[in-house]
Amino acid sequence: MLQEDKHILWRASAVLIGLSLPAMLLGKGLMFGLLVLGIITGLMATKDESLRATVKLLLNSRTTLAIVGLLAALMPGVALGPNPLYALEQWGQVILFCLGAASLFITLREMPGRHLELLLKVLAIATMAACGLALLDALAHDPRLSGALHGADKALTPYRLNFFSGALAVILPFVWARLTVKSREGEPFAVRIAPIAAAFGFVVAIACGGRSGWIGLFAGTFIFLLMASRYHGLVIHKKHWLAGIGVVLVGLGMYILAAGWEFVAARISIIGELETSQRGMLSGRGEVWGMAWNAFLQNPLFGAGVMNYRNMPGVIDLHPHNWLLQILVEGGLLGTAAYLTLIGLVLVRFYGYAKGNLYGVAALASLVAYVITGLANTSMFNGWWLTFLIVSTMLGWRAGWGGSELKKRRRASVVVKPAAHGR
Repeated sequence: MLQEDKHILWRASAVLIGLSLPAMLLGKGLMFGLLVLGIITGLMATKDESLRATVKLLLNSRTTLAIVGLLAALMPGVALGPNPLYALEQWGQVILFCLGAASLFITLREMPGRHLELLLKVLAIATMAACGLALLDALAHDPRLSGALHGADKALTPYRLNFFSGALAVILPFVWARLTVKSREGEPFAVRIAPIAAAFGFVVAIACGGRSGWIGLFAGTFIFLLMASRYHGLVIHKKHWLAGIGVVLVGLGMYILAAGWEFVAARISIIGELETSQRGMLSGRGEVWGMAWNAFLQNPLFGAGVMNYRNMPGVIDLHPHNWLLQILVEGGLLGTAAYLTLIGLVLVRFYGYAKGNLYGVAALASLVAYVITGLANTSMFNGWWLTFLIVSTMLGWRAGWGGSELKKRRRASVVVKPAAHGR
């Protein structure tokens, strides 16, 4: 394959993958489509190159071993749960996501550094564009816009943008890292736009109204500021703290303006949590969590099987809205230990990357935001949320590894040329 063709394919792959996560605002189908096309074009760009080292790294990784261990730990619950066939189908879908993650790993590891830079640039631009569209949707109350974004059944419902708060909590650390790196390199546009873009993203995440996303965002922000100031010379003055408080207040004001004071007052009331007919501060999750704990006690060792919580007698929701309770219920203590081992391995690796470069800081902050958001969010096996975990961790690994080691490990492309015949 000609180098010019490979260059075009890598550029297409970087743009498509960079667009994928922010495109969740327009629908998970578009997000999946962009991501799959990005992976396919990236794999096409590796044609004629030796992938032996990449595949060997993938197979010998402790993270891969932890994933295999998790899948194995979930199997007893699949067999012993209330609906084995349904759980087996969902377990199979998790395997498909794991295979997709492996393909993304190969794509990102082989992607040249300049195209990784393009991916991060596209991710930042697309995230800001999605933030603008989300804020317009929140404030305009236009049924045509809301219907186009979320479907007619969710148009103008006050919860339609809640998911995007959690999505931004995972994405924004990479945007902050990108802006900070380019500002330090003296790029004029980045110097001018960095504080505005960071504040804008924060305001939109709050205005979208997903409170689990808020908590995840605050946690990720804390980790980002802590690690960046400790290891990378980020200096935060009093004026920055005051500006941060102002940004939070503006975001809350936008949320009240978008949802209305009566709705917001009901959402912050604890009274509703005391009555099963009301939905207060936790949106009824207190009752769901209590039932999930009781469901866990029915089979504490192996669990009920992947996504089988909904098939258990007496439950009142499709999932526990808490990843820890869900893995306890559906994977038991065995599956929980395997999942915590996997997350722990990635956190330890990202902590090491965070000491080396700002993209490592972003990777760590993004994963922390994901974990915290998931304590009161959608199902941990929900396709779009699982995709956010896969893409953010893979991108965090590649950018974090690339920042600290890529300069030491520049690998020349190995092009396999056909042998000459008849000479």
